[in-house]
Amino acid sequence: MYCLEPELRKFGVDPQLVASTMDADPDAISELSLQIMQKIISARAVARSGKTHLIRRQLAVPNELIDWLVACMLESLSWNDHLYIPRDLIVLIRERIGGSNSNFKRAVQTYEMRWNAIIIGGRLMAQGVTPTFRLLGRLLGVAPSTVKRWFPKGDFVCEVRRVSSWFDKQGRLLDFSSIRPTAPPGGGRTGTRT
Repeated sequence: MYCLEPELRKFGVDPQLVASTMDADPDAISELSLQIMQKIISARAVARSGKTHLIRRQLAVPNELIDWLVACMLESLSWNDHLYIPRDLIVLIRERIGGSNSNFKRAVQTYEMRWNAIIIGGRLMAQGVTPTFRLLGRLLGVAPSTVKRWFPKGDFVCEVRRVSSWFDKQGRLLDFSSIRPTAPPGGGRTGTRT
């Protein structure tokens, strides 16, 4: 760690704090994790303002250094008999492995919102209301164009019509025992195996 002391100081990281994290001090690990997150957030703000060469200008901590610090903190915790991972370190790790807005998370959110649009649309249709992208967008808090993008194959009306059979004319969900099994939106198999 001491051979990296100049590098740590160059990017505003306190070597003494790093030394404390290597002793598995949970307070030091929390503090260092928070400081690194602040540096990541600050660097993103500077990058959005149009500045470049952030690491060379010491406006951002290199990813390799951040990853090394995270690895050191995890290693110090691994040899400790009482394993406790501070929440701040967990947030930092999550950020480094894809952040809170990863492609997979966005895909799941899109799937859920699409499914919500189908359910709401089906319920409205059962009540005699024509579900439109504009109406669903307003109900779901998104733009109508966003709702339209959830149905790139143009299957919106077909999906909504299928689900509308799940509701009575007052929009109440029917007893599931009276509903025939159907495939979920986007495909998938249902029914029993033989």
